[in-house]
Amino acid sequence: MAATRTTRLRIARYLAYLLLAAYCLAVNAAEESLLINGDFSAGRSGWWGDAAKVVRQSDVGDALELAGGFVAQDRIAVKGGLRYRIQVRLRTVDAPSGSAFVQVSFRGPNVDTGWRGVERIAQPWGFEAAVIVDREASGPWTNYDVVVQAPPQATQILLYLRKVKGTAGVVQFAQVSLTATDEPVTTAAAIQAAQTRTSFARAPFPDADREAALAAVIRSGGAPARQLQLAVDGATRYHIHVGADADAITLHAASELADYLKQITGADFSAISDDNAPQPGPLIVIGRSNRLTEPLCPLADLDTLGDDGFVLCTSGRNLVIAGDTSRGTMYGVNWFLDRMLGVKWLAPDAIYVPRQTTLNMAAPHERQIPRFAYREVLSSEGQDKAFRAHNLLDGESHGPSFSASPAGIDDWDHSWLAKGGDASFWELLPRERYAKEHPEWYAGGQVAMMNPAVRKVLAANIVARMQRLPDYTKVWFGLHDMDWGWDMDPASKAFANLHGGNPSAPLLDMVMDVAAQVREVLPGARFAFDAYHWGFAPPTGMSVPDYVLVYPMTIQVDYSTPLDSGRNVELGKGLAGWNAISRHMFVWDHVTNFGGSIQPTPNIYPIGASIRWLATLKHVTGYFAEGSWFTPGAEFASLRVWLIARLLWDPSQDVHALVAQYCRDYFGDAGPYVLDYIDLMHRAIATSGDVLAEEAPVAMKMYTREFVVRADRLLAQAERAVSGNPLLIERVRQARVPLDFVILVRRNEYESSSAGDTWQLDYSNRLARFKDAVRSSRLVRFRQGGNLQQLDQLLSVERSVAVRPALAAGLADSDWRDFQDLSLDLYDSAHIVADATASDGAASCMRGNSSIWAVQFKFDNLPREGLWDLYVSVRVNTEPRANSQGGVRVGSYPPMTLFSYVPGAALEGSDYYEIRVAGGPFAYGTDHDRGVYVQAANLGSNDQVCVDRVFAIRHR
Repeated sequence: MAATRTTRLRIARYLAYLLLAAYCLAVNAAEESLLINGDFSAGRSGWWGDAAKVVRQSDVGDALELAGGFVAQDRIAVKGGLRYRIQVRLRTVDAPSGSAFVQVSFRGPNVDTGWRGVERIAQPWGFEAAVIVDREASGPWTNYDVVVQAPPQATQILLYLRKVKGTAGVVQFAQVSLTATDEPVTTAAAIQAAQTRTSFARAPFPDADREAALAAVIRSGGAPARQLQLAVDGATRYHIHVGADADAITLHAASELADYLKQITGADFSAISDDNAPQPGPLIVIGRSNRLTEPLCPLADLDTLGDDGFVLCTSGRNLVIAGDTSRGTMYGVNWFLDRMLGVKWLAPDAIYVPRQTTLNMAAPHERQIPRFAYREVLSSEGQDKAFRAHNLLDGESHGPSFSASPAGIDDWDHSWLAKGGDASFWELLPRERYAKEHPEWYAGGQVAMMNPAVRKVLAANIVARMQRLPDYTKVWFGLHDMDWGWDMDPASKAFANLHGGNPSAPLLDMVMDVAAQVREVLPGARFAFDAYHWGFAPPTGMSVPDYVLVYPMTIQVDYSTPLDSGRNVELGKGLAGWNAISRHMFVWDHVTNFGGSIQPTPNIYPIGASIRWLATLKHVTGYFAEGSWFTPGAEFASLRVWLIARLLWDPSQDVHALVAQYCRDYFGDAGPYVLDYIDLMHRAIATSGDVLAEEAPVAMKMYTREFVVRADRLLAQAERAVSGNPLLIERVRQARVPLDFVILVRRNEYESSSAGDTWQLDYSNRLARFKDAVRSSRLVRFRQGGNLQQLDQLLSVERSVAVRPALAAGLADSDWRDFQDLSLDLYDSAHIVADATASDGAASCMRGNSSIWAVQFKFDNLPREGLWDLYVSVRVNTEPRANSQGGVRVGSYPPMTLFSYVPGAALEGSDYYEIRVAGGPFAYGTDHDRGVYVQAANLGSNDQVCVDRVFAIRHR
């Protein structure tokens, strides 16, 4: 028996040893680098790329030395969803900081192959993501350690060791490894939080002292003081308090609060308190994740605040600012600084900070939740990330979602139309792939929406795209139409006729069917689609399911009135109709003049009234304003961002009072005159009867001589009011740019003066002031597609009295109308140039390969009575070549196919040729989804199509 027991013990010990050995082998295997020859002991084995050499180093062993370019390993096997640690030692030798970096990308089914990383590296062609960037001075070896996560379907990782080409010196890489790990992914926010915490951290208190200090603060709470004295004669007793593990956003908010309080009072609030080393009260407690917020404010009910809401709670003399999320906390701090202390972020480069060394305030008791959950303004100014965050705008879609944010504010709502989150019909159904075998799929400019095969392909391609997203359940995947009209195919038209005749019916039905197919593969997937142009009016007898969001787009808006009144009554009915049948609805509004971003555009008050009205529609939870995204320096762009942001948070505010406040804070003593000018603009548009559309030409009737003279005098008074302040003079002069633009372009109309009128156009000085202001505003486009060279061409045109066309010879003035280039809507390459052969010395010209409807004429230009035949004066400049092909289409729309085609050879030469517009006669109308167009058709890139004018002859 004893021998048996001994044998059993030996066997047990042996099994235990085997298990231990197996465990150790497993651990070692898990920690073993997936790279081939990461220590370079076998030369460059496993690495490929640009010229590099292996050098022996006494302190680190072999190292790879690189003067520029890259070395890489690819096809490194990984598993989707797992985390991997990248470790490297590197140093630069006589090379600038930031020139050495490490990049990774992944491969696998539907995996985005772009670079990943929390850092940014400047390359000659732009910025790229990187996981490691050397920030140390040349010389010492530095250890770098980063954890990345493989996308769900990744099967390979690529690792690049790089140095910016053309930079001095060399970089050396040593002890490079890639191992599986369970540690958290390295984020820019975590790096930033650690750096911020280090800047103020004190040694932790002993446990007893820490608990006693926290208890003392809690005891100091309770019944709120009536007033808080934050500073007295430039000194303060307050500390700002955060949690011991506060994240980057909370820490950034706390740091900004300290900084602005110092700017306001001169007092030093930088001695930050935290849970490990709590300072004596009174305290300003920031965020939810700390030991003090809930004991001091037990009834705050933070769980009900949503992503952006926050509370300001006074407990004793302590103030708590906290949201349920870090973003909510950040907004709480920004709201407190703005609404309660008077800091105003008025433009990306303009911050108003009041000064008072003694700061007393009524004890805050606020609970704030924004009316609109999604809030975004897509303009050059609105895309400025700090300006956006300070003004409590949370949405980030389109181009802005592609660029990195500072970690301290990087918490945007990317749920809608952000990077990788949407696609058009033709992106999902590429014509080059399917059109040859299935031409019937591409019906009338869009797709055959009732076709089951079309729906099946759309669904499959959406699945592939959604699988690339980090978490598809957090995204409303956008399915959007092509940005033009639709002549419905018979099946779609038949379905539309069952639902009020609205083309949105087959669109909605297709979206619901495609969504159902995708959700069979990807449960919980959500979708968004646009109601736009032809699809704006909602269908009858249908409803939008809970997992689909609709976003009507107001491209056909008349900016001069709110979305629910004036010429926009039908548009308002459409918005209200979608609200009635949808659970989730955003509104995509248009808030700039795309045809003249530096023209006076009096839509500021209507924007405010529209937002106030939209707030009454229960299911409208998001608002996206498309503004002047193509240029900085557009007319009152920052004012629009600021105004929209405030109203989206609280639509009950008085719009005129907000504009007056902005003018006062931004323009100082010039503010009242600028406000009077803004008011004058809005009265002028109402008087003129103009349609203020998304492409409003400079020939608008509101720009009468009386208007420009009164407006110019107001702005001159504004400039005189701040004559001693160069900064405010510059701001006023930028406000004068739109009016100066109109005066300079239409100077022939304004030069003559009435008896006793002392106003002078003063062309030379006005032009010089205009150009200086344009330069200082960093303007790059004066309209969408119109660059500064084209602006100079427009300003240099010397116009003459237009010659009457031969077709109008002998007609009474009342029986014909002339519409020169300033009355036309221009797109893409079309721009106005001097042309001696044109009827008034100027014409609108487009490139021969433009292919879009680059010159258009809208029917609100026509007289309000009568029927009119329309003619377009066109000529073509062609580059000499054999077998010249191509021509010009002149058409009206809708439908999409109503046009006349004239070969380019028939239009060559210096003379203009009159082409009658098909589809007439035409009548006055304010629907900008209808019009006349000129299109280059298959001409060369060096060819040119020029349009002198459109003229109308009364129909007989």
